[in-house]
Amino acid sequence: MNVLPAAVLVLFLVSYCAAGILNIPLTKARTPQWKFKRVPRRPWPFRVHALAKDIKLINYKNTLYYGPITIGTPGKEFNVAFDTGSSAMWVPSVHCLTRSVACQNYRRYDNASSNTYKDRGGTFRIEYDLGKVAGYWSQDSVTVGNLTVKNQTFGEAIIEPQLFADTTNDGILGLGFRHTNIDEDPTVFDNMVSQGVVSDPVFSFYLNSIESGGRDSVLTLGGTNPDYYTGDFTFVDLSVPDQWQFKMDRVQFSNGAATVCQDGCQGLVDSATSLIVGPIDEVDVIMSALGGIPMPGLPRMYIFDCSNVDNLPDLEFVLNGKKLPLKSRDYIMEMPIDGKTVCLSSLVGKTWEKEETPVWILGIFFMRTYYTQFDKGNSRIGFAKAKH
Repeated sequence: MNVLPAAVLVLFLVSYCAAGILNIPLTKARTPQWKFKRVPRRPWPFRVHALAKDIKLINYKNTLYYGPITIGTPGKEFNVAFDTGSSAMWVPSVHCLTRSVACQNYRRYDNASSNTYKDRGGTFRIEYDLGKVAGYWSQDSVTVGNLTVKNQTFGEAIIEPQLFADTTNDGILGLGFRHTNIDEDPTVFDNMVSQGVVSDPVFSFYLNSIESGGRDSVLTLGGTNPDYYTGDFTFVDLSVPDQWQFKMDRVQFSNGAATVCQDGCQGLVDSATSLIVGPIDEVDVIMSALGGIPMPGLPRMYIFDCSNVDNLPDLEFVLNGKKLPLKSRDYIMEMPIDGKTVCLSSLVGKTWEKEETPVWILGIFFMRTYYTQFDKGNSRIGFAKAKH
């Protein structure tokens, strides 16, 4: 990851209980992303329960969503980013190194203060574009909303990168598939399923924006909540067994101005990535077709004439033959820079390494338009129009 201007960097980073379903309000923050894995496919039935518990979410500058959890007995509260792009859970440790300013700035877990703590043993190290998070594994009870899992493995971070010091969440709770190269133990959500805390291996996101007001953002654990979406779901099967990744047919403008991914390409959904990220050559074709100008010193972002944004066509992501359009205001954002309002693309280009498969990362700007269901039992993702 190249170093971005501060204003842009902030935006780029800032990615029903009684019946077995819990709605968790989220708060937005700035957090990086990493890899994830999945559990084996199982023939779970999908059920929607009538009762739900909504927990109020806070929106932090339309960047990333986080919510409260508690760890230990008695419970200590932490704010964590719920991240579909990662599998491990970690929070700062009371033993974090004094030179780690980022770690010192946040609420820290003290295992000596918990009656349910267990020494898991082993260390972890997770590499981010912004640096590394490192520490050791522990086990304790973890409560999300009012759902509690026992003996949950999580990381006590003793080293965090300096750039984490400006984020608003204490740590991360991964909702990706278990990644055996990082965390061999079950994830929080896997334990919710195996311990009978939720009835179905399904969770869903409803993300709102500050501008739309009104409704809270919600993470639903154990199913979906029809109060937050309208119409039918468009489902896509996972194309990679250890990621929330799927095949896309193409990406195009509704007026035919440009089409990329014409022979199909890969996409994934990441709830901790603010923007929509695509291969840099394809993003360049799309943005140039609309008259976007590469931002000086930052060619992977594009500037647009704010007076013309409403005249731009829909950007359509085609999945399983179904068009999922974004309005121009969903892929162009207004941002104050140096006292002026500038219109920038919420699509950014990324150069992938030769050994990597280029993918489109559909982040928060996409998820705000589409209520997103993550179905582990059936190895699929579903998208329905969000109610705003």
